[in-house]
Amino acid sequence: MKKLRIGRYLKLNTIRLLRLRKGAHQVAIGFAVGLIPSWYPLIGVGPLLSLGLNRLFKGALPAAIFAASLDSFVWPLTFFLNYHTGHLLISLFHSARWPSRMLHIKMPDWPEDYMQPLHASHHLRDAGLYFATGAAVNSMVFAVFIYVVIKWVMLKYRKPLLQLIRGKK
Repeated sequence: MKKLRIGRYLKLNTIRLLRLRKGAHQVAIGFAVGLIPSWYPLIGVGPLLSLGLNRLFKGALPAAIFAASLDSFVWPLTFFLNYHTGHLLISLFHSARWPSRMLHIKMPDWPEDYMQPLHASHHLRDAGLYFATGAAVNSMVFAVFIYVVIKWVMLKYRKPLLQLIRGKK
Protein backbone atom coordinates (compact mmCIF):
# COMPACT_ATOMS: atom_id res chain seq x y z
CA MET A 1 0.00 0.00 0.00
CA LYS A 2 1.30 3.42 -0.95
CA LYS A 3 1.81 6.09 1.66
CA LEU A 4 -0.55 8.99 1.25
CA ARG A 5 1.08 12.39 1.74
CA ILE A 6 -0.64 14.76 4.15
CA GLY A 7 -1.26 17.43 1.51
CA ARG A 8 -2.76 14.91 -0.88
CA TYR A 9 -4.88 13.45 1.91
CA LEU A 10 -6.27 16.88 2.82
CA LYS A 11 -6.94 17.70 -0.84
CA LEU A 12 -8.73 14.38 -1.42
CA ASN A 13 -10.94 14.76 1.63
CA THR A 14 -11.70 18.40 0.86
CA ILE A 15 -12.88 17.35 -2.61
CA ARG A 16 -14.99 14.62 -1.00
CA LEU A 17 -16.58 17.13 1.38
CA LEU A 18 -17.32 19.61 -1.38
CA ARG A 19 -18.84 16.91 -3.62
CA LEU A 20 -21.18 15.51 -0.99
CA ARG A 21 -24.79 15.47 -2.12
CA LYS A 22 -25.95 16.36 1.37
CA GLY A 23 -26.90 19.92 2.18
CA ALA A 24 -24.65 22.53 3.70
CA HIS A 25 -26.39 22.14 7.06
CA GLN A 26 -25.66 18.41 7.28
CA VAL A 27 -22.02 18.84 6.23
CA ALA A 28 -21.52 21.63 8.77
CA ILE A 29 -23.19 19.57 11.53
CA GLY A 30 -21.02 16.56 10.68
CA PHE A 31 -17.83 18.60 10.76
CA ALA A 32 -18.69 20.47 13.97
CA VAL A 33 -19.82 17.33 15.79
CA GLY A 34 -16.77 15.43 14.55
CA LEU A 35 -14.46 17.95 16.21
CA ILE A 36 -16.18 17.96 19.63
CA PRO A 37 -14.33 14.92 21.05
CA SER A 38 -10.95 16.42 20.10
CA TRP A 39 -11.30 18.82 23.06
CA TYR A 40 -11.29 15.97 25.58
CA PRO A 41 -8.54 13.43 26.34
CA LEU A 42 -10.42 10.41 24.98
CA ILE A 43 -7.47 8.42 23.72
CA GLY A 44 -8.74 6.05 21.03
CA VAL A 45 -12.43 6.60 21.76
CA GLY A 46 -12.72 10.05 20.17
CA PRO A 47 -13.42 8.91 16.58
CA LEU A 48 -16.05 6.45 17.78
CA LEU A 49 -17.69 9.16 19.83
CA SER A 50 -17.61 11.44 16.77
CA LEU A 51 -19.46 8.84 14.74
CA GLY A 52 -22.04 8.34 17.49
CA LEU A 53 -22.63 12.07 17.90
CA ASN A 54 -22.87 12.42 14.13
CA ARG A 55 -25.58 9.78 14.00
CA LEU A 56 -27.42 11.48 16.86
CA PHE A 57 -27.39 14.90 15.15
CA LYS A 58 -27.88 13.48 11.61
CA GLY A 59 -24.83 15.07 10.03
CA ALA A 60 -22.76 14.00 7.05
CA LEU A 61 -20.67 10.95 7.92
CA PRO A 62 -17.63 11.80 5.72
CA ALA A 63 -17.46 15.25 7.28
CA ALA A 64 -17.45 13.76 10.79
CA ILE A 65 -14.75 11.24 9.85
CA PHE A 66 -12.58 13.95 8.30
CA ALA A 67 -13.00 16.19 11.35
CA ALA A 68 -12.22 13.31 13.72
CA SER A 69 -9.06 12.52 11.75
CA LEU A 70 -7.89 16.12 12.25
CA ASP A 71 -7.84 15.40 15.98
CA SER A 72 -4.38 13.87 15.82
CA PHE A 73 -2.99 17.13 14.45
CA VAL A 74 -4.79 19.61 16.69
CA TRP A 75 -4.75 17.94 20.13
CA PRO A 76 -1.70 19.85 21.46
CA LEU A 77 -3.43 23.11 20.60
CA THR A 78 -6.72 22.01 22.15
CA PHE A 79 -5.05 20.96 25.41
CA PHE A 80 -3.26 24.31 25.64
CA LEU A 81 -6.47 26.24 24.91
CA ASN A 82 -8.49 24.16 27.38
CA TYR A 83 -6.18 24.89 30.28
CA HIS A 84 -5.84 28.60 29.59
CA THR A 85 -9.52 29.16 28.86
CA GLY A 86 -10.49 27.37 32.07
CA HIS A 87 -7.92 29.33 34.06
CA LEU A 88 -9.23 32.60 32.65
CA LEU A 89 -12.89 31.77 33.32
CA ILE A 90 -12.32 30.44 36.83
CA SER A 91 -10.08 33.35 37.78
CA LEU A 92 -12.83 35.74 36.64
CA PHE A 93 -15.50 34.10 38.78
CA HIS A 94 -13.41 32.79 41.67
CA SER A 95 -11.35 35.55 43.21
CA ALA A 96 -11.14 34.32 46.80
CA ARG A 97 -9.10 31.28 47.87
CA TRP A 98 -10.49 28.54 50.11
CA PRO A 99 -8.95 29.43 53.49
CA SER A 100 -10.19 33.03 53.33
CA ARG A 101 -13.75 31.77 52.82
CA MET A 102 -13.61 29.41 55.79
CA LEU A 103 -12.71 31.82 58.53
CA HIS A 104 -14.36 29.78 61.24
CA ILE A 105 -11.96 26.87 60.70
CA LYS A 106 -8.74 27.01 62.67
CA MET A 107 -5.70 25.91 60.73
CA PRO A 108 -3.28 24.00 62.95
CA ASP A 109 0.30 25.17 63.28
CA TRP A 110 1.92 22.38 61.34
CA PRO A 111 5.49 22.46 60.19
CA GLU A 112 6.08 23.59 56.61
CA ASP A 113 7.08 20.03 55.59
CA TYR A 114 3.51 18.88 56.17
CA MET A 115 1.89 21.85 54.45
CA GLN A 116 3.80 21.64 51.14
CA PRO A 117 2.03 18.50 49.84
CA LEU A 118 -1.30 20.02 50.87
CA HIS A 119 -0.63 23.16 48.84
CA ALA A 120 0.56 21.09 45.88
CA SER A 121 -2.66 19.05 45.91
CA HIS A 122 -4.68 22.24 45.67
CA HIS A 123 -2.71 23.26 42.58
CA LEU A 124 -3.29 19.86 40.96
CA ARG A 125 -7.00 20.07 41.72
CA ASP A 126 -7.13 23.54 40.22
CA ALA A 127 -5.31 22.36 37.08
CA GLY A 128 -7.89 19.62 36.52
CA LEU A 129 -10.72 22.04 37.15
CA TYR A 130 -9.19 24.53 34.71
CA PHE A 131 -8.85 21.85 32.05
CA ALA A 132 -12.37 20.45 32.46
CA THR A 133 -13.97 23.89 32.45
CA GLY A 134 -11.96 24.97 29.42
CA ALA A 135 -12.80 21.77 27.54
CA ALA A 136 -16.53 22.17 28.14
CA VAL A 137 -16.60 25.82 27.11
CA ASN A 138 -14.22 25.43 24.15
CA SER A 139 -16.06 22.43 22.71
CA MET A 140 -19.37 24.29 22.71
CA VAL A 141 -18.03 27.61 21.43
CA PHE A 142 -15.87 26.11 18.69
CA ALA A 143 -18.62 23.70 17.58
CA VAL A 144 -20.95 26.64 16.97
CA PHE A 145 -18.17 28.67 15.31
CA ILE A 146 -17.12 25.78 13.03
CA TYR A 147 -20.75 25.08 12.14
CA VAL A 148 -21.32 28.69 11.06
CA VAL A 149 -18.06 28.89 9.08
CA ILE A 150 -18.48 25.55 7.29
CA LYS A 151 -22.12 26.26 6.43
CA TRP A 152 -21.23 29.70 5.08
CA VAL A 153 -18.37 28.29 2.99
CA MET A 154 -20.54 25.46 1.66
CA LEU A 155 -23.36 27.82 0.69
CA LYS A 156 -21.26 30.56 -0.84
CA TYR A 157 -18.04 28.99 -2.13
CA ARG A 158 -18.78 25.31 -2.78
CA LYS A 159 -18.53 25.36 -6.60
CA PRO A 160 -15.62 27.83 -6.89
CA LEU A 161 -13.59 25.91 -4.29
CA LEU A 162 -14.28 22.61 -6.00
CA GLN A 163 -13.12 24.02 -9.35
CA LEU A 164 -10.05 25.58 -7.74
CA ILE A 165 -8.99 22.40 -5.95
CA ARG A 166 -9.66 19.99 -8.83
CA GLY A 167 -8.13 22.29 -11.40
CA LYS A 168 -9.89 23.78 -14.36
CA LYS A 169 -10.64 21.52 -17.31
